[in-house]
Amino acid sequence: MTTLLSDDTTAITLCAEGALLAEAGDAVGAIACYQRAVERAPSRLPLHIILSNAQQLHGEVLEARATLRRAIRMADRPDADAEFTLGKALVEAGAGADAVSCFRRVRAAHPGDPAAAAALAAALRDAQQPDDAWIEVQHALRLAPSDAVTLLTAALIRHDLGDFADALSLCEKSLTVRPESSSARVTRGYLRHLLGDASGGWSDFESRALPRPETNAQLWAGESLVGRTLLLLGEQGVGDQFQFLRYAQHPRILAADRVVIACQAEAVSLLRAAGFDAVARGAIVESEVYAPLLSLPMLLGEDVAWRSASEPYLRLPGADRRDPQRVRRVGVVWAGNPAHRNDAVRSIAPSLIHSLLHTHPAVQFVCMQHGVADDAMPSGTWERPAPGDWLATASQLNALDLLITVDTGIAHLAGALGMPVWILLPQVPDWRWGSSGNRTAWYPTARLFRQPVRGDWARVLTNVSAALSGAVL
Repeated sequence: MTTLLSDDTTAITLCAEGALLAEAGDAVGAIACYQRAVERAPSRLPLHIILSNAQQLHGEVLEARATLRRAIRMADRPDADAEFTLGKALVEAGAGADAVSCFRRVRAAHPGDPAAAAALAAALRDAQQPDDAWIEVQHALRLAPSDAVTLLTAALIRHDLGDFADALSLCEKSLTVRPESSSARVTRGYLRHLLGDASGGWSDFESRALPRPETNAQLWAGESLVGRTLLLLGEQGVGDQFQFLRYAQHPRILAADRVVIACQAEAVSLLRAAGFDAVARGAIVESEVYAPLLSLPMLLGEDVAWRSASEPYLRLPGADRRDPQRVRRVGVVWAGNPAHRNDAVRSIAPSLIHSLLHTHPAVQFVCMQHGVADDAMPSGTWERPAPGDWLATASQLNALDLLITVDTGIAHLAGALGMPVWILLPQVPDWRWGSSGNRTAWYPTARLFRQPVRGDWARVLTNVSAALSGAVL
């Protein structure tokens, strides 16, 4: 008992030291203190959560999830409140599937609590169990039919089940109760896009957290840019950066004296090589006006069709060097960023790629999946380009005849470069791909391969293999 109390006291002291370091801006030192605190008192749930929060703030998303997963095994959870606390932390860290067991215990302890049923429904949704999630959220709505958060959860579950119209109706009900909800408005924007209402979708997107520059520049409202400098702020993932870069070449944008694009640091060299005036996010750029890059469709009153469909908007010098006499080279990407909350839906197990490789001996497959260890590779003969930034990746893409990829950043880069790209999509795709069809107005050189039923990547790869057999590359 004395040792336990001593460990607790030491852990509290370490937490206090960590808090001081965090306040002083030393995130690494703070995390180290919190880790030592957890090591001294691993049964104390609050210590795991403090460490996880610090890791998330420092951008260590996967480490934060691992911390909370250890808490499931090691920390004391004496009652439903502790279970709910851990489950909530897991959901916030993007590990909602791991929270299912926590919320099941909460639900069993409080069967008449709508919050417990709604939390379990949200966790089941994150665990890719939308049918079970729908059963739970219906129970929550019977207990609290006007709860805005539960209505939004129900909308998200109907979305995952492919019922976009019902999802939109539930989202509207949630907004009736809580009209100021930015998350409900952004969700409605996604649904409007999927249902073909691009104008309504762009409008709702403006409820997202909008980036702002570190200067006194004013938000551009669509007025003339003649004689002015415009700063375009990249946001969200690198795929969004490549997708919306097209709008930087709109005539109304090019009327500015200078257009500067603030993007991810690893994409700066690529954009500069392609002729854009690019800086890393956070760089101080003196400009009269600025605009978030994803706001341009709404500000310009344009969707996708304003530019020539046959003209790529991202071009590198000397890009067209393919030798028609050489072996056909096809790049493959089977997984996205594991830190992405939806990565389990869009990524494919490497083992499923094996049959695709061995069915086409005349094709040289190129692994464009970065950061994968040799023992995690699908079996087969691969060419593996040297790792590099996005400029190196673009150069590697330009040496391919085709890219086959899941829905991740490199798909958008290939489309922006105007190269042939086959994009493999889950049954319920991201908003930008629409709900049906094998073509997209975003990228004329892209072909979409959709899951016929949820989780059926085998059928997708069978269709890809058949298409590859008949393709002229």
